[in-house]
Amino acid sequence: MASDEGIVQTWLEHLSCLHVEAKKMFGCYCLYCDGQAVGWIHDSVLSLREVGLDYLPDDIKRPKKNDKVQELVIPLDYANADWLSRAVQDTADYRKGKSETLL
Repeated sequence: MASDEGIVQTWLEHLSCLHVEAKKMFGCYCLYCDGQAVGWIHDSVLSLREVGLDYLPDDIKRPKKNDKVQELVIPLDYANADWLSRAVQDTADYRKGKSETLL
């Protein structure tokens, strides 16, 4: 199901303190922070890649180690949460550091 552009804009507005962009692909939007793919916006949720952040609320469901998809599903209700921009930036930083170690 394709994401509504208004919902994508809502997520981007709440992350406007970061260098983020969303690119439409595969029927949803890939969220990039500092050039790193950090998650997907689909329907009204942000699926943020799981990188082991320990400060997220307990009600954000974490994937199990054996789950094929290693993403945190964050409902639109959390778009203005004080921890969200930090989580997106930390995910980008982690992914950038991980990709640099592979070079």
